[in-house]
Amino acid sequence: MTTTINQAFYGEENFDLDYAIDLAEQSKQSFINFIKQLELHTVKPWIINCLEEFWTDAMSQSFFNKFWNGSLDAVMLYTPREELPSIIDDIDKCIATMTA
Repeated sequence: MTTTINQAFYGEENFDLDYAIDLAEQSKQSFINFIKQLELHTVKPWIINCLEEFWTDAMSQSFFNKFWNGSLDAVMLYTPREELPSIIDDIDKCIATMTA
């Protein structure tokens, strides 16, 4: 089950997640900007360098439809019914799958 938050506060007032995802799907740089907005690089400092090196425009275009489980956190979430992989786990899976 994928949960999408329509609005959240990530350093910007009224951060529109749907719009941010639409932009992130356009290119490698747009996806990296999306990750910067989430401030994941403050939790996992290596993430931006990894994306700069391995991420592609094609990955940006397919990530949210094929690999993303709905989490915006940098760590795995554990709920009473399931484990929700972190967005970083999803990024790793996307890179591994699309570079194999």
